[in-house]
Amino acid sequence: MTISSLGAGIEWVERELIVEFDSFALGYGRLVFYAALVVVVLCSLFLIIARSYEDPYEKAMRELDPEKRLEPLVSFFVAVHNEKHLIEDCVNSMLAQTYQNREIFVVNDASNDGTADILEENFGRNPEIQLINLEINVGKKHALAKAIRMAKGEIFAFTDSDCIWKEDAIERIVAIFENEPDVGAISGHCNARNANTNVLTKMQDVWYERQYRFRKGFESVFRSVSCVSGPLACYRRAAIYNCVQEWENDTFLGQEFRFATDRTMTGFVLGGATLGAADRNWDVVYSRSAQAWTIVPDTPKKIMTQRIRWNKSFIRNLFFTGKFYWHQPVLPALYYYIHVLYVFTAPILVMLFIAWLLFQGYFLLLAACFIAFILISTGMNLAFAPNNRWQLGPVVNLLYLLTLPWLLFYSIATIKNMEWSRENVEEG
Repeated sequence: MTISSLGAGIEWVERELIVEFDSFALGYGRLVFYAALVVVVLCSLFLIIARSYEDPYEKAMRELDPEKRLEPLVSFFVAVHNEKHLIEDCVNSMLAQTYQNREIFVVNDASNDGTADILEENFGRNPEIQLINLEINVGKKHALAKAIRMAKGEIFAFTDSDCIWKEDAIERIVAIFENEPDVGAISGHCNARNANTNVLTKMQDVWYERQYRFRKGFESVFRSVSCVSGPLACYRRAAIYNCVQEWENDTFLGQEFRFATDRTMTGFVLGGATLGAADRNWDVVYSRSAQAWTIVPDTPKKIMTQRIRWNKSFIRNLFFTGKFYWHQPVLPALYYYIHVLYVFTAPILVMLFIAWLLFQGYFLLLAACFIAFILISTGMNLAFAPNNRWQLGPVVNLLYLLTLPWLLFYSIATIKNMEWSRENVEEG
């Protein structure tokens, strides 16, 4: 192909694209254009704010007086059901913490796979660890609540049984709590432990990195993080203790709701006074440097299982946190409710838009939209997923937009089904 023929080809594409765009603009194009412009402006604003995030641990290191540190007692919690291959690493990561003023509760929720034997063999004689063995499976909330009522710590640190913490994670968390008395909860950062297993786990690692850095970072600027995620979820005792009974006995549509563990607890912190469940509303922040890792699903079936549970938690959260989140600062509240609208409408609108472009024969315009999507996705992942897998960002976005959101409608139809397999299901 000669340079002249390539130039002629580019000119033809430009000419045909202009013709398509002009024809499109005569119909619904103007409406779509202005709607897209509003979305771009809002997204740009959200991105700029998210990039202004400062880790509250760094702030604490500048402001705390080392001689006045109180180093309060921290209670560590994990509930486990049939995780014999993972629980030892989880508990060992607790023991490896550099923060020493601690107590550790491990609740075995009636496991029948040998988990109890592993716990007893490895940790039964450790005076730091209190093993609680339940004879009847009661679920994560009830299992943790039993340990919470035994705990003496001023700070509660929770994790999931397939997760591990970086050695200094709790030390960083405590510094933030000590420096900021209005903070009632802190979410750590999480990545995939098994990111190198296959392309699916690599893609999820990119998604985790971006979700934490962008969404939690953005909300943290306003001290309004809407979900303190399970891998490293830390609370001030005073912020949640009086809400534990209501949290563990949460009901929805006339029955016990066993999901939304992390979202509901965060809701009690953010809006306890608004809900009438506490004497005040607390701030909730995110620490990028307080690191945890979790096992992510490595097959399409496991991903769907996880997403269905996440969707059910999301739906329940709309009727809980959604009732009062508008009391938060304007921008995070706007983002929260726009995100809700996006989740419910995006897959339908995108499919209708693609179908309409194809039906009208606007093939070049469709290609231009796809290229723009790739460029925007790449830019976002360069900004908020700065690891060696950022190139997977557009694929992750496309997969999420065109496939996974449709599971939301299945989740709505099966919302009363509370049975689930413990396959990598922490909330995001």
